Amino acid sequence: MDLGKYIKRNNAKAAEQYPIERRCLQCGNLLRNEGEPIYYQRFCSKTCKERYVGMPLED
Repeated sequence: MDLGKYIKRNNAKAAEQYPIERRCLQCGNLLRNEGEPIYYQRFCSKTCKERYVGMPLED
Protein backbone atom coordinates (compact mmCIF):
# COMPACT_ATOMS: atom_id res chain seq x y z
CA MET A 1 0.00 0.00 0.00
CA ASP A 2 1.47 3.34 -1.10
CA LEU A 3 0.90 6.17 1.40
CA GLY A 4 3.11 8.73 -0.40
CA LYS A 5 0.28 10.81 -1.88
CA TYR A 6 -1.67 10.82 1.40
CA ILE A 7 1.37 11.91 3.42
CA LYS A 8 2.24 14.71 0.96
CA ARG A 9 -1.35 15.99 1.01
CA ASN A 10 -1.50 15.98 4.82
CA ASN A 11 1.84 17.75 5.17
CA ALA A 12 0.71 20.48 2.77
CA LYS A 13 -2.54 21.02 4.68
CA ALA A 14 -0.74 21.14 8.03
CA ALA A 15 1.67 23.78 6.74
CA GLU A 16 -1.25 25.99 5.68
CA GLN A 17 -3.12 25.59 8.97
CA TYR A 18 -0.22 26.10 11.36
CA PRO A 19 2.30 28.65 10.07
CA ILE A 20 5.50 28.72 12.11
CA GLU A 21 6.32 32.11 13.56
CA ARG A 22 10.00 32.58 14.27
CA ARG A 23 10.75 34.87 17.20
CA CYS A 24 13.94 36.33 18.67
CA LEU A 25 15.22 34.15 21.52
CA GLN A 26 16.00 37.23 23.65
CA CYS A 27 13.26 39.84 23.13
CA GLY A 28 10.54 37.89 21.31
CA ASN A 29 10.30 40.11 18.20
CA LEU A 30 8.92 38.40 15.10
CA LEU A 31 11.65 37.40 12.62
CA ARG A 32 11.47 37.04 8.87
CA ASN A 33 11.67 33.46 7.57
CA GLU A 34 14.60 33.65 5.19
CA GLY A 35 17.08 31.08 4.02
CA GLU A 36 17.19 27.35 4.47
CA PRO A 37 15.33 25.85 7.45
CA ILE A 38 18.63 24.94 9.13
CA TYR A 39 19.94 28.49 8.85
CA TYR A 40 16.95 30.44 10.16
CA GLN A 41 17.87 33.56 12.04
CA ARG A 42 17.44 33.26 15.84
CA PHE A 43 18.06 36.85 17.01
CA CYS A 44 16.74 40.18 15.70
CA SER A 45 20.01 42.04 16.29
CA LYS A 46 23.59 41.65 17.44
CA THR A 47 22.67 43.36 20.73
CA CYS A 48 20.06 40.69 21.52
CA LYS A 49 22.55 37.96 20.66
CA GLU A 50 25.15 39.49 23.00
CA ARG A 51 22.58 39.77 25.81
CA TYR A 52 21.56 36.15 25.30
CA VAL A 53 25.18 34.92 25.35
CA GLY A 54 26.06 37.21 28.28
CA MET A 55 29.18 38.81 26.83
CA PRO A 56 30.24 41.02 23.90
CA LEU A 57 30.90 39.15 20.67
CA GLU A 58 33.80 39.79 18.33
CA ASP A 59 33.11 41.06 14.79
